[in-house]
This record gives sequence, structure tokens and C-alpha cells, in this order.
Amino acid sequence: MKTSFISSIFCVCLSIALVACDPVEDTDDQKNYDNAGEAMTSAELDQYITVTQLPNVDGEIAGDQYIIVKNSRPDIGGTWILSKDGVNDVYGTDNDTLIASSNGTYTIFYRGIYNNKVVTSTPRELTVTNVFDEYDNLLTGAKNKADRNAVKTWKFRKVEVKSGKFSYANMGAYGGWKYTSAGYTPESDFIWWANITDAELGDKVNWRMEFSYNGNKFTVYDTNGTVQKEGTFRYTHNEVDKMVLGELITSQGLMGSEFDETGPLKGYWILTLDANHMTLFHPSTYTGGVDWSDYGWYVYYESE
Repeated sequence: MKTSFISSIFCVCLSIALVACDPVEDTDDQKNYDNAGEAMTSAELDQYITVTQLPNVDGEIAGDQYIIVKNSRPDIGGTWILSKDGVNDVYGTDNDTLIASSNGTYTIFYRGIYNNKVVTSTPRELTVTNVFDEYDNLLTGAKNKADRNAVKTWKFRKVEVKSGKFSYANMGAYGGWKYTSAGYTPESDFIWWANITDAELGDKVNWRMEFSYNGNKFTVYDTNGTVQKEGTFRYTHNEVDKMVLGELITSQGLMGSEFDETGPLKGYWILTLDANHMTLFHPSTYTGGVDWSDYGWYVYYESE
């Protein structure tokens, strides 16, 4: 009987304990959350948000890629979101200086919490132009925006093409560089006519071409150092056709262009560009070219 009585008491106590531990929904807290206060509109948040880009100054590294952001209502905690080409960079800060990594168009906005409700500022569009571009370094040797006096010298490069021939420049087949699975490169055998070898190039093998960072200028010198041609250049990163690295657009033909039989210059396609080599192609047609049927002018340079 004693054991039975003790067991009964234990069961009753256990039942009470289980009831006491059973979770109880806090409906008051939920109600308070749902009715925490009026939501803030984007227009209202905009009054507390400032976005400022630094001005571009010739020769200065810092410019419009430096974006100064400020939220003057730190009680509205949140994040800044800087977006370009569908990629979002998120910064968990009220006040900061954000640095855009590349040139182009960005969207920026602040997303915070006010009265337990999400509020987002009106997105603002920013244009960034001052980021130092890798092509400036490869073409001119400049190390950064402040390296205004950088100049890089290029000369003709003699390449052994796929058939065992040698060439400095030539007229050849459009699009052959795309067929890497067959062993082709931009320096492969696309020679159809006007192959420029030592005999054709003659004394011009000693000519030099300088690309200057300041003013985006190029200058061609003959063997005696006399200026033969001057112009300006700009570039894009547009992949205008498969495996094209971009466009080099010049005010006139580059060194060796007198051998180019393609026609009026619209710009060169960049097929190879690194610290030591540059291969350019002037297509006979800028759009809709047919591989192995259309043609263009290939020219090969190397840095000195």
C-alpha cells in the first residue's frame, strides 16, 4: 500500500510539472509586434539618407568610385546595398565610404528596420568612371591613376604561324581564332594574302609605337626617331564576337596600317593583350562576320 500511495503521489506531481512546462503562446507580444507603430515610407527614409561621390581630379587615384554614405538616423539600423549587373554588395554600416570595384552604372539604397517593419530608401543610380582599368596598365604601363607620365613602347612582333610561315602582319580569315579545339590561336595560320615578312617590312622592322597614358595618345616613330604618325586611342571590353577581348578604337591607323587592305578604319578587335604581347584584328565587317569566309587584317606587336 505504501508503495502504491507513493507512486500515485509521483504521478500527480509529474502531471502538474508537465502542464507547467507546456509552452504558452504569448499573444500579447505578437499583438505588440503587429501593432508596433506606423511604417516609415521610402520618401520619409530618404530625408535621412545621403549618398555622395568624390569628384574626379586629373591624376588623382580617388574619384567617383569613392561613395560616401550616411544614415543620420542610427536608430533605423540596417545595411547599404550597392548593386551592379545583378550582383549585390552589402555593407552593414550607417556611415562609411564604399569603393566601387569597376566602372559602370550602379544602384544604391539603404534597407533598415523601423517600428519592427522593413523600410527601403529610394534606389539611386550612380555612374562610376574613375576606376583604374587593367587595359590602361597593359597598353601604357601606367600603375594607377596618378601615373600620368607612363609611356609604353611597342614594336612589331615576328610570329611563326601554324603552317611554319613567319609573319608581322597579314590579311587572313575571319574568326579562325575561335577554334582552339583544333589548335588555333590568334597567331595561327589565317594568312590568305599580303603576308608581311622581313622582306616586305624592310627597315620598318625598327619602327616603334608609344602609347601614353596622359591624354590616351599614341605616337609612331621611324628608325631615326622621327615622328611619322600621332593619334589618340580608347578601348572597350566589349566581346563583339566570340573570344574577342574588346575593341581598340584609334583616331587613325596604328603602326603598320599601310599594309591593311581591309578598308576604312572602324576600330581594331583585341585578340591578345598581356604585358608583353598584343594581337589586333581589323575585320572587314563589324557585325555578322562569317568564319573562314570573311576576312580582316592581323597585326602582331610586342612590348619593348
